[in-house]
Amino acid sequence: MGTGLSCPKDMRLIRRFRVLVREPVLQFLLIGTSLFMLHAVQNPSGSSSNLDIEISRNQVAGIVDQFFRTWRRAPTKEELQSLIDDQVRTEVYVREAMKLGLDRNDTIVRRRLRQKMEFLSESQFSIKDPTDAELLEFFDRHANRYLTDSIITFQQVFFNEERRGKNLSSDADVLRLQLNSQTGEPDLSGLGDPIDLASHWTGSSSSDLVALFGSSFTDVLLKQPLERWIGPINSAFGTHLVRIDSLVEGSIPAMETIRDQLTRDWLLAQRVEFKESTYQRLLRPYSVIKPQLTTP
Repeated sequence: MGTGLSCPKDMRLIRRFRVLVREPVLQFLLIGTSLFMLHAVQNPSGSSSNLDIEISRNQVAGIVDQFFRTWRRAPTKEELQSLIDDQVRTEVYVREAMKLGLDRNDTIVRRRLRQKMEFLSESQFSIKDPTDAELLEFFDRHANRYLTDSIITFQQVFFNEERRGKNLSSDADVLRLQLNSQTGEPDLSGLGDPIDLASHWTGSSSSDLVALFGSSFTDVLLKQPLERWIGPINSAFGTHLVRIDSLVEGSIPAMETIRDQLTRDWLLAQRVEFKESTYQRLLRPYSVIKPQLTTP
């Protein structure tokens, strides 16, 4: 019996091999491996020095992967060789630039190096879910962070300082006394000075009022008695008389209702703490000399 490749089993193997060879992934692996082996022959491992530039198998695989994701096909042997040559060119220029110290005073390079070091240190951070005790302790320390908004319904009358001048305070006092002496709901149209603001505000959150009127106005507003005209108080727009019709004060929710948010915040705090402790460990061997700052 002959020992050639004419039996059906051998023919099936040949056909499978031909199909595999046509696959782009296998093609670039074969090309990359052959180029890597050629580089190894031309640069034997026994002669390494600071002048050696080695393109590793992982680098070749990364080059091919980037090409494939960009062009949706594997590079040809010529294209891969060109990409590897360009990698070598980059390495040569980087090393020569560093010899000349061009990296030392370049803000962009220094910032990039810092980013890479921070990324490297953060990659060592192991993420784990907090225990109930850890979450409760975090919630107790930061409870005010989760305070819900107060909800306010109020009315306002605006006074234009430029228009009223030195009479603003007296005009506001007179109108406040008149409004507080009336019974029923007053008609605010025509009172005060024109402004593109509503006279009645229903169910407004304290954070929305801070964004519009400013924090000083909102803080004063939250401390006023109900159903009584008060003022004048100042906002980002100017001066107002205000009456609080209703106020639902903010509250701290039960921990279980915000457990997901608490967990996210706890993990973020742990990551920040890990980043700072890593920096302090790196800083420890250094002796830092800072100039004495003087008050201008």
